[in-house]
Formats: sequence, structure tokens, C-alpha cells
Amino acid sequence: MDLGKDKESTLYRKYLLPTLCAMVFNAVYILTDTLMIGRGIGEEALVALNLLLPVFSLYFGAGYLFGVGGSVLLSVAKGNQDEEEQKHIFTTTVFVAVVVGIIASVIPFLAQESIYSLLGVGESNIEYARAYGSIFFACGGILILQPVIISFVRNDESPKCAMAGTVAGCSLNVILDYIFIYQCHFGMAGAIAATIIGNAVNMCIGFSHLFTKKNHLHFEWKSINISCMGKVLKNGASSCFNEVAWGIVMFVFNQQIIRYFEDYGLVIYSIISNILIITNSFLNAAGNAMQPLVSYNLGAGNFKRIKRFTGIGFLTITGITILMYGFIFGKTNLLVHLFVDPSPEVVKEGIGAVRIYFLSLFLAMVNVYGSIFFQAMVKPKYAMTVSLLRGFLLSILFVLVLPVFFGANSIWWVMVLVEGCTMVVTLVFFRSMKCFQRTNG
Repeated sequence: MDLGKDKESTLYRKYLLPTLCAMVFNAVYILTDTLMIGRGIGEEALVALNLLLPVFSLYFGAGYLFGVGGSVLLSVAKGNQDEEEQKHIFTTTVFVAVVVGIIASVIPFLAQESIYSLLGVGESNIEYARAYGSIFFACGGILILQPVIISFVRNDESPKCAMAGTVAGCSLNVILDYIFIYQCHFGMAGAIAATIIGNAVNMCIGFSHLFTKKNHLHFEWKSINISCMGKVLKNGASSCFNEVAWGIVMFVFNQQIIRYFEDYGLVIYSIISNILIITNSFLNAAGNAMQPLVSYNLGAGNFKRIKRFTGIGFLTITGITILMYGFIFGKTNLLVHLFVDPSPEVVKEGIGAVRIYFLSLFLAMVNVYGSIFFQAMVKPKYAMTVSLLRGFLLSILFVLVLPVFFGANSIWWVMVLVEGCTMVVTLVFFRSMKCFQRTNG
């Protein structure tokens, strides 16, 4: 395919379908993984998993930091027809990611007992945490390198290969979860082994792209140029922050819900969190399909095509959002019963809470799309500002303040206000972009 000449709608579709499929599979795997641990091992095992989730966020955050930051710059260099710059970016990013992955495997493995204590793991679930954490920390580098390889492969005009890796890895993870947990009774060690193997297979399938005729990614030791890492880190920072901040914000929401509600409030928020994993996958897919196309044409200086890709992507994400909210609104009762065996109180209060919370989708779509677009246009300050506002600053501010003045139920309106305020900033950033001010390309 020719990213500089082929029809914009056709190119976008070629990237959207594989990206969407990969992200939905990934979301389903996360939900299934959690379900199998909770039901196959027990509640204490699920508590241990939840306590370790912030560490998961750090590892995947590091992967997105290098993967997204490097692959966007690679697409810009491809648009510039600068083969040397492509080699510098790919080689240096992968080299640094491997070094960081090794360090992130060795040091935490040796210091894991201190990490468990820091995360608040108690006597009732410490053995579950050790069984899971010892394998996780020893192989953590795989979780960092996997998104790096897949991001580069997708931006090297091979979205189907990236999809194949994700689908195969996630499917294998689910299958091995069932075998290791339910058939072999390996417990938490089996659960994390399935996760590591699944991610390793995902990475290896992506890595196989380097041996095909379509490959433009070349690792050369002489091309290592650490000076380019500054640009990589700046451009990948917002993706990294989104992953890490999610765990922090979830913790604060949980504390506020515990404060203002009884246990049923946490059940409702658990339902919302599970639905959110799916909706975020769809929104991110619409943006990620646009990113390599915009970055390539930025490098080529073709602003007319950037406008067209941006418009096609925004129409797509709008349509997806309308369909998602329509399904959530019409099937709220079904969704509440899907994730838990709810009490009458959860059903009564949860249906309204879910419908209110997900009104934020109509605002979030602008912010998610905008953040990815700013990364694609190598505007890391814009992307990071949007991520900071919606993913951390405003979320924590409103969830702490709103219930004080408007009562407990205002918690379900927090994300509507957060996304609305952030959207104003996002639109201001869009308006300031030169590519939308030009009329002659």
C-alpha cells in the first residue's frame, strides 16, 4: 500500500479493522483472565492480582513509552523518505527497551518482598502474590518489549501482522489460563505463566515481520544513536502516563466510593470498570488506525491528506460512540448481570449510574482521538496536557470535591465533567494546529 497516494478511506479501513480486532481481543482477554482467577482460584487470589495491577501498569506503560514514541517518529521518517533516520529510531528504541526490560526483570525480582510490602499485600494473600509475582518479575521484560515490537510492526504498514500477534497471544493466554488453572491446578503461577507465554507469542509473531519482504525495519548496531531517545520519550510520554495514571485514579475512586457508599457502590464501579475496558478499546482503535497515516503524511508534508484522514477517523469514532452508548443504554440491565450476581440494590442503583457515567463517551471520544492525533503530529506537549487533565488532575479533583457539595451520587457524573472540561482544551489545541489553517496543502 502507498500511504502517500492510495485513497484515504481505503487506507484507513485497512488499518482500522485489524487494529479494532486486536484491541477488542486484548480487552476480552483481560476480562476473561480476571474472571478465571476469581472463580478458579478464589477471592484472595483476585485481591492479590488487584494489588499487583499498579506494577502491571508500570511495565506496559514503559512499553508504550518506547513503542508509541518510536513508531510515530518512524512513520514521520518514512514520509520524509529518510532511511537512515528510520534505522536510528528503530535500532535505538529497541536496544534501549531491551536494556530497560532486563533491568526491570532483575532488580524487582531480587526486591520483590519489599514491593509486596509497599503494595499493601497482607498475610491472607501473600502466598498468592509470591506465586504470581516471582514469575511476573523474572519475565517482566517481555511485557515491556511486546508493545514496542507490535507498535513498530503496525507502523511499518503491517497492521494485519500486528493484529495476528495480538489475537494469537490473547487467545493462547485464555486457553492456557483454563488449562493451567482448572485442569492442572497450578494456581496463580499458572495464571501468570499463561500471561507471559501469550505475550511472548504475540511478540514473536510481530518479530517475524522482520524476515518478510514487506519489512522496512532494520536493526544495525552502528545505527544506535542515544541522542534520538529524547524525542522518542517525549512523544511516548502521554501513552505511558495514560497507562500508569489509570491505576492511581482507580485507587482514588475506590476510596471515595468506600467513603460515600456501602459495598454495593464498589460492585457498581467494578461493573463500570469492566465495561470501560471494552469502550476504551474501541475508541483507541479508531485513533490508532489514523496515527500511522497522519504521521507518514506529516513527514511527506501533505497537509490535505492529513485533514482527510483526520476527518474520516473522527466520523468513524463518532459512529462507534453512538453505537456503543446505544447498546449500553438499551442493555444496561444485561450488562449489570453479566459481570456479577447483583443484589437488588446494585440493580436499582447501578442501572442509572452506568447510564450517567457513560454519557462521558461523547466527550471522551474527542479527547482520546485528539491525544493520539497530537502524538501523530509530534506535538507531545499537547498530547501530554490532554492526558494529564483527563487521566489524572481533573479526575482526582472532581472525585474528591463533587461529593462534598452535591452528594454521593455526583461521583457517577465525575467523568462527564472531566471529559467536558478536557474537551475544551483539546478543541483549542486542534484549532491552533497549522494543518487545519492551510487551504492549499
